[in-house]
Amino acid sequence: MKLFVLANSWLTGMALTSGLLTIVANRSGVGWSWDTSDYVAVAKNFASGNGLLDATGIPMTVRPPGLSILIGLGDLLGLSVNLSAQILNAICAIITVFGTFHLLQIAKVRRSISLIAATFVAFSPALLWQYSMIWSEPPFIALLIIAMIISLQPMSKLKFSSLTFLFIALFFVRYVGPVFAVTIAVCSALFDRRQIGLLKSILTNFLALAISLIPVWLWLGRNKEIDGTLTGSRAPGGGSLVDPLKTFNATIGSWLTGSPVEGSIYMSWIDYSSVTRALGTLFWIFVAILLIFYLYLQTRSHQLTKLSNVLLLGIGITAVYVAFSAYRFVHFELGPLDNRMMIPVFVPIVLIVAITIDKVRINARWLRQSVAILFIFFVVFQALSSTTDALSFGRDGRHWAAKTIKNLPIHQFVVSLPIDSSLMSNQPQQLYSVWQQSSVYNQYQLDLAQTAECDRRYFVWYTSTYDDGTPNVEGQPERAKEIYADASGIVLDLGRCNSDINKYWP
Repeated sequence: MKLFVLANSWLTGMALTSGLLTIVANRSGVGWSWDTSDYVAVAKNFASGNGLLDATGIPMTVRPPGLSILIGLGDLLGLSVNLSAQILNAICAIITVFGTFHLLQIAKVRRSISLIAATFVAFSPALLWQYSMIWSEPPFIALLIIAMIISLQPMSKLKFSSLTFLFIALFFVRYVGPVFAVTIAVCSALFDRRQIGLLKSILTNFLALAISLIPVWLWLGRNKEIDGTLTGSRAPGGGSLVDPLKTFNATIGSWLTGSPVEGSIYMSWIDYSSVTRALGTLFWIFVAILLIFYLYLQTRSHQLTKLSNVLLLGIGITAVYVAFSAYRFVHFELGPLDNRMMIPVFVPIVLIVAITIDKVRINARWLRQSVAILFIFFVVFQALSSTTDALSFGRDGRHWAAKTIKNLPIHQFVVSLPIDSSLMSNQPQQLYSVWQQSSVYNQYQLDLAQTAECDRRYFVWYTSTYDDGTPNVEGQPERAKEIYADASGIVLDLGRCNSDINKYWP
């Protein structure tokens, strides 16, 4: 009984520690990126009744509205965007730790191994990097884990309705949701076959999936009417399927070294260190050996038909999403298989390792002790890395929320402008992260800028982006009065809002 209480106390402590690290990392403000500006703009427009408009004032199609609606609800409750994101990310971190442990207990994994796995998740820098940004990944991971837990329950009206809701929610938080929904529905049908029969199980689970796809179809139709695409304009990466898979291999290595890599759409295998590439390869060799031994032991004991449902679910989700991500990179979207892209399979991979280690009983004492020491080392190393990152993010901020960006003289000048001004920029999402008052139009949106309700217009022309330093030279307004200039860019006065803006772009 004492051990049970102690284990539960440890688990609760780890979950709360994960939430605390998230709060510490976001102490000076949750991180911003290009995506964040659009998420927040949609949230503010939703809360004010202006529709789902992005940072440039047009209906958002390239991202689903789930995260924005959650932040918008916080706005309606009187919470700031920053506080809403902090609360949401901390809750997601706590759910992820508890959910990981619960899934391992469903798989009947020894409590000690389950606690080590949950601790590894609690201190993961890879996950902390998501919790320290206003991104859709934290709520998506939490929803995915809840959906996994629900899929393992006996079929009932509650399970049916819960899965239907979760499948819908997964899509409206991230467009990739249906890929996970299909995998979970297939696995759930397999799990329920003994309870209600295979045919009825297939029909019931796929009915939940089919119902969930109705709002998906309606939303995609809405996008098609707006800009002619289903999920916004995207460009494929091309090349071989091997290239993104190699990148994912190195991403696994970066998870083990506590040094996640993300942020560049041109990232490839060669951009990772030789250590992460080697560790990624060794990890998959290790997992393959574990799975082979596990299957061998199941076959020898004539229990191959009683494979762990949690293990099957973890393998299914990981395999399908990795395959889909590699195919998407080559044929649809230039999105590397880096930390952010692949973080949804972080917990499923932890589940696979923990379950197979538990089931493959190691008889040799020296080998058992060596494996235990190795995993304790990784947990301690993750804890040190995660704590260091949290303190660094909390002190300096992340990406566009970094103090060095927010405190740039040009940004200090911008925030001093009257709030009834209308802003334009050659990097509108970048400027919106500082302005946050109204839509920021680019140099190609003259019609929208002309009709904006405001007192005066200004154009902020950045010399280069803060992501990769790319210079901007196209479409700069002419004959406008320069009211601020430094190495970062210039601010131009475009006159009163009742004047013709087209004269600056003859």
